[in-house]
Amino acid sequence: MAEGTSLDAAQGAGNDPARFVDACRKEILSEFESELQASGNVLSSDPQATRQALMTAHYVLDDVAAMLRAGKVQVNELYKFHAWEVGSTRAATGVHPKASLEAGSLFFRTALAHLARRIAEDAGSPTEIFTLVATGMEESLSRRIREASESYHGFLLNQVHEAQGEERRRIARELHDRVGHGISVAHQQLALSEVHRATDPARASAKIAVAQQAIQETMENLRQMTSELYPQVPVKSLEKALLGFLEAVEDDCVSVGLDVNGDESWAEPRVLDQAFLIVREAARNAITHARPSVILMRVDIAPHELLASVQDNGHGFAPQLARARGGVGLASMRERAELLGGRVTISSEPGNGCLVELFIPLKRQSHESDESK
Repeated sequence: MAEGTSLDAAQGAGNDPARFVDACRKEILSEFESELQASGNVLSSDPQATRQALMTAHYVLDDVAAMLRAGKVQVNELYKFHAWEVGSTRAATGVHPKASLEAGSLFFRTALAHLARRIAEDAGSPTEIFTLVATGMEESLSRRIREASESYHGFLLNQVHEAQGEERRRIARELHDRVGHGISVAHQQLALSEVHRATDPARASAKIAVAQQAIQETMENLRQMTSELYPQVPVKSLEKALLGFLEAVEDDCVSVGLDVNGDESWAEPRVLDQAFLIVREAARNAITHARPSVILMRVDIAPHELLASVQDNGHGFAPQLARARGGVGLASMRERAELLGGRVTISSEPGNGCLVELFIPLKRQSHESDESK
């Protein structure tokens, strides 16, 4: 092979072909960094991205030096590890692959210009060496760009998968808390109407009316979910919404107390909406599963936080076992609170009732005070 023979002869004469790269490496990297800054490429605005770009350039020059010594195009397979990291970082920081392609092209032009001058000045077979340099540099760059692109798209696909999973969990929460609740209320009221039908027809009719209202509300929630998958009308008054819930689930065997303190205007509508769903779910769980005689519901709203609790004297349960079984109700309460930067804690044990506590930080007031300064 003519190319290999020429390079072998040069090495045999004591001339390492890689000297062309070594002689101008610092100049190439320095000029590439300056050109990257001057071009306004988004990579130049992030120190980590700049370091990665310079490291890629350094590795490509290493590949070119190795090719010159071997007399053929070859790329060290270790390039995949760095390229994969680059692609993942670009995706995580929202940098489009176009920026990497532009930076690669800029480096190719910069490096080729320097290497061409060195080769022309000090090479016995400049055409063959230049061809190997240009071909090898293109191969090294293209492989790295392809690998980084695969990593970039893999990262985004994982993000999409996670988003889809989160959306499925959200829909499950909405179905359980909104539709499931309505069906549960309707079922309970119809059962109570049967109990009172023979002894108190008027009361039985009232229970049927509540069941009909619950079914209508459930149908409306379904219409809203199919159109937007989110309620169109948020809770306007948390206290009134909770009182309405208690009227709908009235049970002669359970005494329920409700205490709401503070100014509801301190909380954003979406906070009130989610707090209502969490408190309602906690109370509904107590009524449905705990068989308590007393349930105490309390909500305290301050400018900086919303605190709520639901306590019952039912038969209790082991929270660890409930989590292991994967109950949707408890998970939905926690997820709704976490979406608002808050938390839900559950304290219970068999035979000793249950206490559900909700904490949601309120940021609206701090923004308003900042604006007024």
